[in-house]
Amino acid sequence: MDNDQHYDHLKEELISSERIFDGKVIKVDHSRVKLPNGAEADREIVYHKGAVCLIAVQDHQMLFVRQYRVSTEEFLLEIPAGKIEEGEAPIETARKELREEVGGTAGELKKIQSFYVSPGFSNEYVHLYEAADVSFKPQELDDDEFLDIVKIDLDQLRVELESGAFKDAKTIVAVQHVLATHNL
Repeated sequence: MDNDQHYDHLKEELISSERIFDGKVIKVDHSRVKLPNGAEADREIVYHKGAVCLIAVQDHQMLFVRQYRVSTEEFLLEIPAGKIEEGEAPIETARKELREEVGGTAGELKKIQSFYVSPGFSNEYVHLYEAADVSFKPQELDDDEFLDIVKIDLDQLRVELESGAFKDAKTIVAVQHVLATHNL
């Protein structure tokens, strides 16, 4: 990809910024920017430490978790995931979340992709890993986590994807990766 310097004509210049929320998981700033055409605009920016998510396939089945999300007021079917804690490397978070959410220990974790979740207003950056040689024990859920493990046959993934069973971006990216790498 071209160096960012070739796109300076698109850059917004920060004029001012005020922290309007400083929470445990996110921070929110209200910022004023100067647009490339000289006009000014407001931006609300959500800052997040980042997260990991995991593809875990065993015995021709992909593992998911079903949990209630207050933000969407729905029970969502997602791949295991979690936020990166201060000072924690993404791969360590991946190992921890695999163990906590599905009771898995991976012989190998391979980084597949990293991506912004919603760059229009947030800097949240998610790291997608694929777990190999996974062995299972009971879940080690956090005190505030309530979720079920769901296993879906790989041959059923495309049907579930096309039916709209998966509604969050990280899970859709992961399912499409599995479909492509398993030639399904």
